[in-house]
Amino acid sequence: MHKIGMPVLMEFSTIQENIDFAVKHQFEFIELNMNFLYCYPNEDIRNILIQANKKYNLEFSFHYYDNVDISSPNNNYITYLKQDFHLIGETFKDIIHKIVLHIEPGSFMTIFSEKHYVYKYDANYVERTIKNLTEFKNILDSYDIEIVLENVPIHPFMGPLFKALGQHNFSFTWDIGHDVIYDHYLFSSFRKKYKLNIKHMHMHNVLGQIDHQRLSLGKLHIKEYLKYVMKNNLSCVLEVKDKDNLIDSKKFIDSLYSSIDQNNLHPHIITP
Repeated sequence: MHKIGMPVLMEFSTIQENIDFAVKHQFEFIELNMNFLYCYPNEDIRNILIQANKKYNLEFSFHYYDNVDISSPNNNYITYLKQDFHLIGETFKDIIHKIVLHIEPGSFMTIFSEKHYVYKYDANYVERTIKNLTEFKNILDSYDIEIVLENVPIHPFMGPLFKALGQHNFSFTWDIGHDVIYDHYLFSSFRKKYKLNIKHMHMHNVLGQIDHQRLSLGKLHIKEYLKYVMKNNLSCVLEVKDKDNLIDSKKFIDSLYSSIDQNNLHPHIITP
């Protein structure tokens, strides 16, 4: 069964404020975020989340640091990540079942105002990334936590990586706003071509080239994406990052349900 969730908000300084907000506005889960100090894994937050689940049946997913480099050749850095994933697993076992990791294009050099990505010229890039992610996956699998890889800035040179990820049965977060603004639906072309397994969605609208707009404002056909969520039983975060627009977006989503024929869930998403 699909579920609709919210991100933690900068307007709040505690996890309890997010829980209260989620309950009030009838979200089914909260996506914790490692970038927020109040989400850092420890025993206190574990106890709070357990109580929220028992009292409200509220669930949780987890978003790792935005700037993680899963392709790094630095063994010390990869060792640090593995230690961190053990900490997350030990703290959030039986609480979270999905962790969102970015697939970043990596570092670049600017030559005559043009960005040249280092990994584009790295012959071991794909093989090393698969190796790193497999090690991370094995750790998190032991805690019953699934990696769902998110599309952030992506480039054509990353095509072979997405192909390999699909072949190795990795799962994905489909961020529909990023899909538009980062090379105009390049992720969707990879998703279709390599039959990527979508398990999670970040939903927000795009106005011009500005993403994370409220769902009622922008060029994306939100109803069609909601049908995709329903048809494929995805967890879906309304990734609108301030209280007022998040409330508006939740009301907008709720209003769409009555206009969707649940016996005819065939989305017509406008992508290449």
